[in-house]
Amino acid sequence: MQVARLTFAALAWLYLGLVAFQVFLAGAGVFGAASFEIHVGVGYLAAFIGPIILLVAAIVARGERLVGLSAAVLVLGVVQSILPWLRADAPFLAALHPVNALLIAWLALVIATRATALVRAGAGARVEAATAARITEA
Repeated sequence: MQVARLTFAALAWLYLGLVAFQVFLAGAGVFGAASFEIHVGVGYLAAFIGPIILLVAAIVARGERLVGLSAAVLVLGVVQSILPWLRADAPFLAALHPVNALLIAWLALVIATRATALVRAGAGARVEAATAARITEA
């Protein structure tokens, strides 16, 4: 189970890192330093990782909250990919793209920190079990 928790934490931190990188790539696109195609490509990579995070959360999460947060990030990720397509017909809705990105980043941070806490809790339980085993052997 600890390997699954480590995987969950690693994926959550990777996802958060991709979101932060997306902000940089968006800025690079706006200021002409790079094409928006890179931003789009990294966004699709993040969209690929989202369902995996949800699946692993369902396996390792002790409560439904982490699963719910992971599902929310997945849904917001889908919305994130749709918003730019609304640019011509509903520009004010399309303008929610960066706001939605902030929500995704915040939720990703919450998930990553809670996933890390799960890893630490599992490691602590192993240490306590090993200590108890040594005490009973003596």
